[in-house]
Amino acid sequence: MVACGSDAVRIIAVGPPSGAPGCFPARLLAAASVGRSVSGREVGAGTGTSRLVGGAPGPAGGALGAARIVAVDLVRVELHLAVGHRTSYGEERHRPVVLARVLVEGGESAGGAEGWGECAALADPVYDEEYAAGAWAVLRDHLGPRLLGAEVDADGDLMHTLSGVGQVLGAVRGHRMAKACLEMAVADAVLRWSGRSLAFALGVEATHVAAGAAVGLPDDLARTRDEVAGAVAAGFARVRVKIAPGCDVGPVRALRSCFPDLAIQVDANGAYGHDGARALDGLDDLGLACIEQPLDPADLLGHAELARRWRTPVCLDESVRDAADVDMVAALGAASMICLKPARLGGIGPAVDAHRRARLARIGLWCGGMLQTARGRAVDAAVSGLPGFVLAGDLGMSSPAFVEPDPFGSVRLRSGRVEVYQGAGVGPLPDADRLRAVTAEEVSVAR
Repeated sequence: MVACGSDAVRIIAVGPPSGAPGCFPARLLAAASVGRSVSGREVGAGTGTSRLVGGAPGPAGGALGAARIVAVDLVRVELHLAVGHRTSYGEERHRPVVLARVLVEGGESAGGAEGWGECAALADPVYDEEYAAGAWAVLRDHLGPRLLGAEVDADGDLMHTLSGVGQVLGAVRGHRMAKACLEMAVADAVLRWSGRSLAFALGVEATHVAAGAAVGLPDDLARTRDEVAGAVAAGFARVRVKIAPGCDVGPVRALRSCFPDLAIQVDANGAYGHDGARALDGLDDLGLACIEQPLDPADLLGHAELARRWRTPVCLDESVRDAADVDMVAALGAASMICLKPARLGGIGPAVDAHRRARLARIGLWCGGMLQTARGRAVDAAVSGLPGFVLAGDLGMSSPAFVEPDPFGSVRLRSGRVEVYQGAGVGPLPDADRLRAVTAEEVSVAR
């Protein structure tokens, strides 16, 4: 429920607290994250609320109650890929990442916490219409000010809380990746304060999930073969290969001959028209895990035709922009598999809704990546622990990898599986020195 008042928007959720301590005292902000408030001010200054206070969130079984979001800060970091990621829409090497940090605080003795979110929008509007600079502007000028001052129930049901966040931000149309960034930050803060992990909140019992890798266009077959071999040697259970017109059947057939037992899927990012897609008929006898997004995202009828024609499963990515699109895909028979990306769908809450609808429609799922830091990958790993995921997700780092150290640490791969974060929050807080080294811009949002 969202109740509008004169002072704040209140996001109310109900549910039992975990009772585990997860407070993040203000005096520890400097040691545990960026070393200061991003704006340089005292935490809570200028918000009309008290400063964050130390102490546990309450005794076991005690309620934390409502907490107000007293600050929303944005940080833009500049990362670069060690190996260019080649797709049908070009090569990516530069990876700007927009991060959001929210601070929540309770009453005089209730404590508080900070939470971090990551926006998955790429440098250019080529995957979809969102891009990093545009996300920065809409977060600073529109979404951030709407979230500032909202109240959240720190120990309530996470999905109810995130639904409220979605309603608060819903007045702004579109911009799902930017909204997902703030939703992730709120989830991180609420979970950190109440001492719960994202996996626990989602009911995920798995401590590890299978990981896949992604490689770019096989325009240089020898290089691509080496990249795939490296992924296999690292233990990845599945490899996704980008394709484009003129760089599809021949190279993929060659890769299949080199790796006859590997789970290989191909991803066209909507690069083919109806006539061009006929060339992909030559992939149908290669035993691929799926053919992903061959046609334009809006062409669900065209995808339904391909799904009827091919034995290989058709997977949709860009076509599924929100949970309701899952129902349309199912009704048209446009795909038997969906790439579920929390960032593309608008956050954790919408992703869980899409997961529920896909399960009801008996549509297989897998979790794709967006060249994210370990923060975004931690969310994807937790979501991948839900039932119904039939392929390993893009959860580990093979190629691409960042030149700079990831501020949120590294993703650990063991025997083809990555760890599902079990600590409070959605993932570890950023390392102060690493974050400072790659920060290009920072700003505090004002109402």
